[in-house]
Amino acid sequence: MPSLMTLIKSLPRMNPMVAQKLASLGLITLEDALFYFPFRHQDFRQRVKIADVTAGQEVTILGTVTHVASRRAWRRRSTTITDVTLADDTRATIHAVWFNLPFLSKALKIGDQLYVSGKIAATKSHQLQFQNPVYEKATDRPLHEQLIPVYRSTEGLSQRQIRLVMKQAVSLAGFIHDQVPEVTLQDSHLMEKTEALKQIHFPDAPELAHRAVRRLAFDELVAWQVEWQRATVTLLADEATVLPMPQDKIRSFVQSLPFELTNDQRIAAWQIMQDLAKPRSMYRLLQGEVGSGKTVVAALAADDALVNGYQVALIAPTLVLAEQHWQTLTSMFSAAGVTIGFLAAGSCRLGSATTGKATLLAALASQECQLLVGTHAVLQPQVELPRLGLVIIDEQQRFGVTQRQSILERQRRAGRPVPHFLSLSATPIPRTLALWLTGNLSISQLTHKPAGRGTIITKVVGPSDRAVIDQSIAAEVAAGHQAFVITPLIEESDALGIRSVTTEYERLRRFDPDRRLAMLHGALEPEKRVSVLTAMRQGLIDVLVSTTVIEVGVDIPNATLMVIEGAERFGVAQLHQLRGRIGRDRHDGLCLLATDHISEPIMARLNLVASTNDGLALAAYDLQQRGAGDMYGVRQSGLPDWQLADFAHPELMAQAEKTARDLLARNPKLEPKDIWPTAQNTRSPHRE
Repeated sequence: MPSLMTLIKSLPRMNPMVAQKLASLGLITLEDALFYFPFRHQDFRQRVKIADVTAGQEVTILGTVTHVASRRAWRRRSTTITDVTLADDTRATIHAVWFNLPFLSKALKIGDQLYVSGKIAATKSHQLQFQNPVYEKATDRPLHEQLIPVYRSTEGLSQRQIRLVMKQAVSLAGFIHDQVPEVTLQDSHLMEKTEALKQIHFPDAPELAHRAVRRLAFDELVAWQVEWQRATVTLLADEATVLPMPQDKIRSFVQSLPFELTNDQRIAAWQIMQDLAKPRSMYRLLQGEVGSGKTVVAALAADDALVNGYQVALIAPTLVLAEQHWQTLTSMFSAAGVTIGFLAAGSCRLGSATTGKATLLAALASQECQLLVGTHAVLQPQVELPRLGLVIIDEQQRFGVTQRQSILERQRRAGRPVPHFLSLSATPIPRTLALWLTGNLSISQLTHKPAGRGTIITKVVGPSDRAVIDQSIAAEVAAGHQAFVITPLIEESDALGIRSVTTEYERLRRFDPDRRLAMLHGALEPEKRVSVLTAMRQGLIDVLVSTTVIEVGVDIPNATLMVIEGAERFGVAQLHQLRGRIGRDRHDGLCLLATDHISEPIMARLNLVASTNDGLALAAYDLQQRGAGDMYGVRQSGLPDWQLADFAHPELMAQAEKTARDLLARNPKLEPKDIWPTAQNTRSPHRE
């Protein structure tokens, strides 16, 4: 009798090559298979006669095999083609063709009755055929009388082979322990877990498949919350450095700034300093609207730690952003005599001088360097800050719990108090979602721009209005201002028909050879990216043609024009982030959203961006329309890459948070894997 831990390769009649291909998908045991969900279900219960099929249809037929042949492709000899001819009672015939599944020529016999499902294609000779269709031999209750699961696969592995394993896995669903109390299931109208695991693979009806997804998505949310809440307990458990607020010195620092703080900035700074004065580690998220001045608030927090005699580390996700923070903080703290270090891969500075890494590390260890700015290189084991009082993390959604815990562990091993943590995020996240993602920890929000900032006007530019782009660039450059031109791609793509950095750069260069142009994109060496932005900041570049590498944090006060080519390819929240790179001084900004696509849905999205500068409203829209995975780029960030769950069900999220809290109260040693296997990285059903 197989168990959940039974190896798939040891199943009776399992072909070793099939087992190997399943293993490449992460399917080692039957438990792996049970939690490897289909990304959709096909409903082929309605059948069509062969004589009635037409090209382009997705249909199911019931036919009898009249001919089976296998051959090598003429052009690619490594490709095998299995060609089966089927007939039904209309006396019409149709071909079904499979590529690289040579075993079918032996598995299918003349006279076999088959259910065949798929899209009908027409060959160059106008012959109709199925290509790589789903098939099943007619039995007492074939799968084609049900909803058929379709799984992510790999070359040479058929859906039928996957489903045979899934049937064995589903038969063991009853051995999965359900951690969620029955009362919670009843209150939230959730299906039992055993039934959900059966119905998500082989549902009896579409509505049961949806109910199964909802139940299992809930489990995934609970597991995520268990992980967050356990991490939160760890973060807040240790005694931290107490940093009393030095009001006179903070007041002096504020008076030295060349601008007035906004009311939002004052409130946020007060909240942070109140936390710094407590004996427990602060873990606060400072979420700021584009251009709202998060860096100034972070500098006030840093000043609090510095005047108390402690060191500060600021970590940014990219070299470009770290470089900008270094320049900003250097200008703010230069008069106070604070020595600022910079550390990134291949780049070290101490004060204004470039130095070797050993010299910088020695200065940190001796406390000669009080403030360290850098990339994730700051987390290297050899980086010692003996009086670390505050860690500032920019773009917190790209910085996971693991990195924070590594800092804590290092301080514990050295017998030192743990530092306080201040995370910054320019990504507009609705407050309820931010609270959920951060384990209900403290949040400060900046929603207003500092006084004296320019107004940003946004306009949509269609294919018939493109002349306005070149006219606007010429006008802004003539006025002594600078411009950004953003494109989605580095190189041209004929298939996508989208403007790229290289082609747009060449077009603008031909349009005005005397204009000072530069290119910026992720394929450039990091040092080159920094030098380009430095030149832009110094006013040595008129127009910067770039990909979205400038999306967050880049501050060019003299930039007043933002042209976004292929604007339809970005979410509304990302468009809002991009236009936040202009209007950062007293001059007004103009953002042009250029698109060659004028369909109603695209124009509605772009006109929404043009109609409001409210980042949170746009984020809420993006969340509803695109999902958080698209909004925040989960693969590049610390946000979850869920199989089933998403952020579109706030009631499930709230219940999952409460359930996780209750489960941990009963069993503090509960692990996320006790609720949800974490080894899978598949896409979820109904998302593709």
